[in-house]
Amino acid sequence: MTEIKKSCTQAKVSIGVLLYKNSRLEVFDCLDSIFRQSSAPQICEVLIRDQSGGCLEHVEAWAKSQPRKHPIKTFSGTNLGFGGGHNALFSEIDMTSDAYLCLNPDGVMHPRALEEMIAIAERNQWGGIFEAIQEPVMHPKQFDPDSGITAWCSAACVLYPATVFRKIGGFDDDFFMYCEDVDLSWRVKAAGYQCYTASNAWFYHYAMDRAGRVIDIWRSAYLLGHKWRAAKFKSNAFNTLTSLMDAEPDEIRAYVEAHKQHSMETVFGASPDFHNGLVFARQMWTQ
Repeated sequence: MTEIKKSCTQAKVSIGVLLYKNSRLEVFDCLDSIFRQSSAPQICEVLIRDQSGGCLEHVEAWAKSQPRKHPIKTFSGTNLGFGGGHNALFSEIDMTSDAYLCLNPDGVMHPRALEEMIAIAERNQWGGIFEAIQEPVMHPKQFDPDSGITAWCSAACVLYPATVFRKIGGFDDDFFMYCEDVDLSWRVKAAGYQCYTASNAWFYHYAMDRAGRVIDIWRSAYLLGHKWRAAKFKSNAFNTLTSLMDAEPDEIRAYVEAHKQHSMETVFGASPDFHNGLVFARQMWTQ
């Protein structure tokens, strides 16, 4: 288990948000939802990294509109990808912080979302990672309605105990975007922890249509299959990717093969699910 022994009312949380060409409305809505949390006193800081340029002016405008000052730290730089960006933010958190909430800016939390995530973390002695339910469309992967146990946690709105995040080394920034949360979740399980869905923590996530990002999704899926030694899935992902890309198959293969694979011990410890397509888990509405 982790070293966190504090009660729900004591745990301190850092929140990390990556911005990439987000609108003023998105930034305002996201920050409003953070600071109207019922557990707002437990938020010790909000760390924001702008990876595209121009978004921090929205943060500044929001801060000026508030009647009091909020604990916000801002950073900017090149686009490090999702995992790399959050790793950079995590490296800046207050060392007294007990947990890191990874939060997408294209959504808003229900006022009790963080409270509910902290509550399930406390019930499980902080021995895992804890995601919110996404609305209006839930992720199709199953979770146990009693325990909350699930196959992996989406990083759109998820609470990582700082000790767990440090132990597994954070996100693998070989993944630029997509599948990095699946990979991290499986490494969490291989390290002896568990993944949980907080069914009473709601995150309204109005993600855009991903049809235009299908190549990025399959590129990451191919890399995931390689790292976790899933030969059949990897082959299928490679064939799908080469059918979508105007690139030499050998170049695509060489890029992925250059990345280090997880050890067999890690693979056996995580029991990754490659039998359910890009859901990477038993689907909620199937037998």
